[in-house]
Amino acid sequence: MKKLLALTLLALSGVAIAGDSGGDGGEAPRNKAFVMVDSSREKDASSLANQYINVNLTMGIKTPSKTEYSVKVGASAKEKPTSSDELTNNIEFKIKQSFDLGTFFLPYVAVRLGEKFSYTTTHFTHYAFDAGVKIPLSEKFALDVGARYRNAFDSTQNYRSTRAHAMMLYDVDKSNTVGLRYTHSSAQQTAEERDGWRVHYQRNY
Repeated sequence: MKKLLALTLLALSGVAIAGDSGGDGGEAPRNKAFVMVDSSREKDASSLANQYINVNLTMGIKTPSKTEYSVKVGASAKEKPTSSDELTNNIEFKIKQSFDLGTFFLPYVAVRLGEKFSYTTTHFTHYAFDAGVKIPLSEKFALDVGARYRNAFDSTQNYRSTRAHAMMLYDVDKSNTVGLRYTHSSAQQTAEERDGWRVHYQRNY
């Protein structure tokens, strides 16, 4: 756990420093930092006993070339846990690239690498691939739809799943954004299907 904390602090420091790079005034466009907090609730479609609560903090930077680098730390738990292994922490690094094709929509792809820890001794490394499209609806509103594939490097972990999402975004102003996301995910190894809702707030600098 100490290594996880040290790695997280190092990554967050790097993100914060990178976000301050670039020029002001008439100089080249600078990287822009952001911080996001989110909370979500998921439930297993086949069992009301399996309901999950997730809380995350994300810090990152966006470059003028529409590349995004971020690190996310979070916690997840069953709403009614029966063991300490059902309370987990996660750290995840992500690189996301959006593509300006000169159209009204903005497609993107992303790759993620993370480590999941339980409160006992279990931990494993996982990866994910995302793809989607952001569709502006007005000056304030946008719709984001996409899909994600996730798996663990250790084949003994039941972590392989696919997920689809639809998210409404609202820009309060140029510095503040809120979002509401619906997801449906399927875990092939455990035959579990989850429906979830997430709310988030993002501060852009």
